[in-house]
Amino acid sequence: MSRHWIEDQKYLLAAIDKYRSQIEGENLIEQKKMTLRFAQNLHNETPELNHRTVHSINERLPYLDNLLAGVFEVHNYAAKDQHLYLTRPRMNGNRDFNACNTRHSYNGAVQR
Repeated sequence: MSRHWIEDQKYLLAAIDKYRSQIEGENLIEQKKMTLRFAQNLHNETPELNHRTVHSINERLPYLDNLLAGVFEVHNYAAKDQHLYLTRPRMNGNRDFNACNTRHSYNGAVQR
């Protein structure tokens, strides 16, 4: 069973503004590539994340970006994460869906 992100996500939160600035203005294909590269670099440069896979970081970054920016409604996020809702808006105020990870349905907000 995978570990909860409670402790580990502080490293992703610290990097979220840099992540956002890198993907801003790019098309979705480039954003996905950049998200993967960012996840790889974060994994390699943060020893505290060595027990995580690059794939899990790659999935978590867009989820956090959406959560912190207030995309969707607060009830669309996991209860354990709702306290982070809209706490770090994007610099440009954009609340568009970051679709780099559609594995998470946001409790039905994303229709497959």
